[in-house]
Amino acid sequence: MTSKVAKFLKLLDLDTRRRLVAKLIDLKMNPYGMKGVKKIKAFGRNVYRLRVGKIRIIYVIVDNKVEILDIDFRGNVY
Repeated sequence: MTSKVAKFLKLLDLDTRRRLVAKLIDLKMNPYGMKGVKKIKAFGRNVYRLRVGKIRIIYVIVDNKVEILDIDFRGNVY
């Protein structure tokens, strides 16, 4: 987990943090077939976003591993 993700999780309330951590674990296991995942065409490579309520996780898949590029609330991430 990157420092940006850890810092963002630290700022969240406990229920939201638990829900987001559960989604991150699911994302690691199955990065393509989750509900709420869309491919972002504007970035040019295989960049995806996962929607968890008002929070967006922007990630890329490299060698079948998930690399989180950004995580923030909807208005701040794009």
